[in-house]
Amino acid sequence: MASVHAAQELEISLREIHVQFDRYLITGQRKHLSPVPRLREHATEALRAAERMATTEPEQVLMRKVRTGYQHFFDAYDRLEQTPPEQGVYAKVLELIDTVLTREILEPAREYLRVNRDMLDHTARANHELSQRLTVGLVGLGVCGSVAGLLGGWAIAVSLRRSLLDTDRVLRDTAALLGEAVPAADGEVPRREQSETTVQRVTQAAAAVLNRLKKTERDALRAEQLAWVGQMAAGIAHEVRNPLTVIKLLVQAATDPRRANGFRPQDLRVLEGEILRLEQIIRTFLDFARPPRPDKRSVVPAELIRDCVAGVTARAELQGVTVRAVASADLPPLDADPGQLGQVLYNLLFNALDVLPSGGTVRVTAAVTPGDTGTGTPGGMLTVLVSDTGPGLPVGLEEQIFDPFISTKETGLGLGLSICRRIVEAHGGSIGATNGPAGGAVFVIRLPCRAQTNARPAPLSPAGAT
Repeated sequence: MASVHAAQELEISLREIHVQFDRYLITGQRKHLSPVPRLREHATEALRAAERMATTEPEQVLMRKVRTGYQHFFDAYDRLEQTPPEQGVYAKVLELIDTVLTREILEPAREYLRVNRDMLDHTARANHELSQRLTVGLVGLGVCGSVAGLLGGWAIAVSLRRSLLDTDRVLRDTAALLGEAVPAADGEVPRREQSETTVQRVTQAAAAVLNRLKKTERDALRAEQLAWVGQMAAGIAHEVRNPLTVIKLLVQAATDPRRANGFRPQDLRVLEGEILRLEQIIRTFLDFARPPRPDKRSVVPAELIRDCVAGVTARAELQGVTVRAVASADLPPLDADPGQLGQVLYNLLFNALDVLPSGGTVRVTAAVTPGDTGTGTPGGMLTVLVSDTGPGLPVGLEEQIFDPFISTKETGLGLGLSICRRIVEAHGGSIGATNGPAGGAVFVIRLPCRAQTNARPAPLSPAGAT
């Protein structure tokens, strides 16, 4: 029973860790990884207890597999936490769960639990058979022997029976405790067959606990998804209400019988502007809810950056902002969607201009890391930095700035950077944000380059564009 309990504790602890990583994979939010250290300590204690209970060779072999997979999983996870890969943590975590947590840890842990259950069932049957044989033998000895032999046999039989009944009572109490952890639905009393052994009842109760745990996991994930839907609906209602209020006031003013001319030209211009604003809000939410698949083709990074910088030059001149673009002399091409990558760069550039209403500097830097230096991609990694001399990101918001509905602007939807992250990750890259050492915000984009040596795009001018 101690071995079965230790095996159940180990499997439940590992499943709790699995749940946290599943929540992170569903939502993409790193906050779901914060309970992992606490759950790791609990799983480590459960693993030690299971190893102490492993006395047979098959049990010890399974525990060595679990210990090896456990060490492999958390060593890889610690490396991800200390030095995140340039292509993002999401894909590496998914690979760890599929190849290490499931195959190298959970599968031998389940086998360890099954082995202990079989041993427990076998021991119970052996005890029952031994009790029957001893009872028959002692009764025969008592009939054929003296009164002393009869009394001695009776005393031994009672002692053995009491020991077996105590063991059976402990098993029944364990099954009852497990049953209390999973109450029957609507007060229904579960049926117990007379032929069921105590070990079978314990096994059924343990299975019910595991099923309840799985149902709780599904309910928690569904509740989290519904919370996201509610948050999105509230965001849409908040953003749409202001333009609708303006349109309503203009329509009411135009239909006022005391007003002879109806809509004035400036009213129509305001109406058109508010309608365009509504279209932009709806388009942004649609882009967030249904991001299009990237139409990948060969993209020259220098030309793409030059075009985006040229697109914001007019606004930059009005604000007195200097936009500089610097790239290395040799940038390999990308297999990417130029429209989506341009959307990412435009979003970052416009955000930088928004925080520099009275002048400043925006700098776009592009360089490549060769593919033979441990980047994991044959063509290397292209790194694009977009920095500004503005006030920078609020303290503690670097990790949350890419979450939906998080914005530092009063009129922002908080979806632009979230869409940018989804686009970059769809291209196999990663995006991050931090504050520069001299102030201002710095956004870092890393994208895998195509393995090609005959394409040599023209470098950007170090002077850039103003």
